Amino acid sequence: MLHRPVLIERFRDRKMRRAFVAALVACVACVASLAVAVASARQESASTTARLNSAAAQLDALTDGSPSDNQERAAIAWGYSERLRLGLESPFRLIESAARDSRLGKDERRTVSWALLAHVLRGESHHVDAAALDLLGPFENGRSVTGEQHLALIADAMGRALNPRAAELAVRLAYTLASAERLVDGAAPLLAAEAAALTADREIARRDARHVVRTARDADPIDVVRRRRASRSFYAERPVLLSPSDDVEAAAIALAAPLLEQLRAMRPLSEVAASPDPVSDAGASSFAPRLAAVGLQTPPSAPLAVTVQRYLPMIRAQAPRVDAVALGRVRNAEMLVAVTHVPHGTRAHRRAVGRLMLAAGASMRSLAQEPVWFAGDSVPGANELAAALGLTGISFDRDVPAKWRPYYLRSIEHAMRDLRLVLPTLRLHGVRVRFRMDAPADSALAMHDPRTRTLHLPIPTAGGTLVHEVAHDLDRQSAQQLALAGYRSDHVARGWSKQLARTSEGAGRVAASLRALTAELSEPPGATRAADRPAEVFATRVDWFVASALAREGISSGFLSAVQDEMLTGHVVHPERLRASGSSKSLVTALEGITTVAAFAAEDRAPSAQSLVRWSLAEPVDRQVAGDIVRGERRSWRMTPTRLIGERSCDQDASGRVALIRMAAESRARGWLRLRARWTSEVNRPAWARGTLRQGPWDTAVAEQRVAELRDYILLQLATNVDLPAGLNAYAAPLAHEARCAD
Repeated sequence: MLHRPVLIERFRDRKMRRAFVAALVACVACVASLAVAVASARQESASTTARLNSAAAQLDALTDGSPSDNQERAAIAWGYSERLRLGLESPFRLIESAARDSRLGKDERRTVSWALLAHVLRGESHHVDAAALDLLGPFENGRSVTGEQHLALIADAMGRALNPRAAELAVRLAYTLASAERLVDGAAPLLAAEAAALTADREIARRDARHVVRTARDADPIDVVRRRRASRSFYAERPVLLSPSDDVEAAAIALAAPLLEQLRAMRPLSEVAASPDPVSDAGASSFAPRLAAVGLQTPPSAPLAVTVQRYLPMIRAQAPRVDAVALGRVRNAEMLVAVTHVPHGTRAHRRAVGRLMLAAGASMRSLAQEPVWFAGDSVPGANELAAALGLTGISFDRDVPAKWRPYYLRSIEHAMRDLRLVLPTLRLHGVRVRFRMDAPADSALAMHDPRTRTLHLPIPTAGGTLVHEVAHDLDRQSAQQLALAGYRSDHVARGWSKQLARTSEGAGRVAASLRALTAELSEPPGATRAADRPAEVFATRVDWFVASALAREGISSGFLSAVQDEMLTGHVVHPERLRASGSSKSLVTALEGITTVAAFAAEDRAPSAQSLVRWSLAEPVDRQVAGDIVRGERRSWRMTPTRLIGERSCDQDASGRVALIRMAAESRARGWLRLRARWTSEVNRPAWARGTLRQGPWDTAVAEQRVAELRDYILLQLATNVDLPAGLNAYAAPLAHEARCAD
């Protein structure tokens, strides 16, 4: 007879065994179910991919120019394919647009939209012609590194990075520093930034497309694209570098150093396999005239239209095969594709057209999240919309095509909705919006009339100017509160602030903020350049502020603002006008004296990595001190007391922003020494000069010693600069001090 404890123990053992077996069965079932699900998902993904590839083949057949095709519809389909290939618009916006385009038949819409998704999935979008990057340097014996070498460097950086946006930022930093070192041409940073932008867009779009196919299952992937665009969830369409995260910037800084080393080591190759002419499909030339005619019926895209006008003189001079008259009339991507389709161009022709396409593609990124619109889409009437937005009225000149007017009404509706995310209590009563065909003044993209408070918006150029013109009206409202004519920022900058300060404490704070804000960029007394008058400075900074705030929320509102980031500033804002675009409490204070600023937008943020590089490279080099360093005399700056405080060892690894400022100071030093070495007669060049220019025989150690000494002097100047005790300088100077090291 078994004792009771033994029976209980056996019972427990049997119970545990049953529980274990049940858990094991459940685990096996889960694994089997997961395996089936994964296999099913893979099968569905493979099936969807096969259908997409089939659609791509059908698109090729549709655009082969056979006589049986409807030539106009075939031209439209070819235009979609070319716009995708050249990266002239967001690929996912093109996909959604093709799926809704009433100019195509029902089956053609499905074929084109699915084919575009297939091309994105295969990484066949955002083509960059290597010729566009020719003649940028580095130079050796009168020969330059080729565009293919630059493009390979950029593509390799994208391929190695976990986040292509970090690699894109790294390319910008590396080429900016290389330009400061006088390794590459002054135009190289912008051209490299544009090429990196399109290359990153291609890789990110490919990854987004893979996610679309995986998650579509048995649904139509085009519906997935439409839903994700509506929620602004495509990473490829987000303005990441306008407000980059700490992780993106840290990864970019880590990538920038090896990229810069590669640029320093880059040499022209004796033989480089030149990339083929990307425009070689002569059969498609028959579509170009038809596509140009179709494009005339489409509303203008302001970023592209303005960019084309800026590049028109270069095209006339360097690409005579392009019809310059037709190019001057281009106002959207369909027309640009048609006019520039010239097969078998020379390398110089390709370089000019390639740079135009780079700039056009980069400029159109501000419209990536723009909703698709076609004639017939319903929108509120002008009067109804004006009342809903709090405007006094919206009008169109008679020569504005009636079928385009709904597009502009919808655009201003969406733009105002986004603007009120940042300025939630914005009041625009008394403001009128007038859409017109011609510019109100020479070279004006748009204009605010302070007397009538009318926003004049020419439809070919107004897209992206809205927040700038609304900022002018806020400036005008502030002046009206004090019974002043014109703009309040102008009055403050002219010194008419005693009267303003006496009116109220709040008015005095706003006046002080405006004075501090406009002092950052205004011209010296007596200057007459209207572009930098205080009212324009204020509007430019509001434009930047609103776009940056929306970027933190993943929003790009192209009709509201064309600003993309600190290097690709868009067609409205000149980069030089943002040289003090860092965090500005003065701007927030000034705005809060006029309207309410959303809490998320008013948060003070640290300056970006690009701002720090710009700040570091702006420090002038004292010629006397630099001359002493070149001659090996250190007396003039070694005796500075702050040199003895907080020094760090050169063999301590600096990281993050400290390392970036150190890199920038070193590039500034290398550039100054390289320029000085070039000025020295070749016969009399000392060892350091030959080492700097890599002319044999040279002593690298001597050259590097001069670089290190001048770098530390520049860092010393940055760390002790007291001209601007607040703002960017207050943030960056301690980093420069930390970046210094003792030999």
